[in-house]
Amino acid sequence: IGIVGVNGSGKSTLLRIMAGIDKEFSGEAYPADGAKVGFLPQEPQLDNSKTVFENVMEGLGPIKAKIDAFNAVSAEMAENYSDELMEKMATLQEEIDAADGWDIDSKIEMAMEALRCPPGDWKVDKLSGGEKRRVALARLLLSAPDLLLLDEPTNHLDAESVAWLENYLREYKGAVIIVTHDRYFLDKVTGWVLELDRGRGIPHEGNYSSWLEAKRKRLEQEEREEQNRKKTL
Repeated sequence: IGIVGVNGSGKSTLLRIMAGIDKEFSGEAYPADGAKVGFLPQEPQLDNSKTVFENVMEGLGPIKAKIDAFNAVSAEMAENYSDELMEKMATLQEEIDAADGWDIDSKIEMAMEALRCPPGDWKVDKLSGGEKRRVALARLLLSAPDLLLLDEPTNHLDAESVAWLENYLREYKGAVIIVTHDRYFLDKVTGWVLELDRGRGIPHEGNYSSWLEAKRKRLEQEEREEQNRKKTL
């Protein structure tokens, strides 16, 4: 879903509400039970004490923890076999298999290369704003949330990285909501557009180009109705 609207219409604010960051609003907003929400703000936060690789690795933190636990149980099994340890090891293996999590280093390297991240051993406190955004985007994509919220995701990406991101999002298994001024990107990745207009949300099924055409027709209809109204006065 692409969110569109004039500057100041509340596009980024809507993303922050959905991410659970902005709390000052009327009404209710909450994700489905158990749903994992991930958000790329325009100025993402990284751990400055860690390297680029370590920050990106945080996206796979839960899987990494399970792999570490599996290895620890495996080592303990070699010294002290028990049915309980075997059962625990089997459970961990099933969970890691289900997440396709055994080869996390290659996944990290692939995402970092595709998004042109700085070298993995660099400390992030030395990075530019654009470099930090690429690191944060790689971390977020690897975390694979059920709801992926992206605020200007193509900023600071070159053409090849944008093309990779387009393909990645088209195949993404969760829901994706995007705010961007890149209309070509919206055309290629969105199946719905939500227009924020004067406090209303107007949904449209289709990409950015089809939304533009639908909006043109809607405005023409509104103009005709306004002209007819004036004639009756």
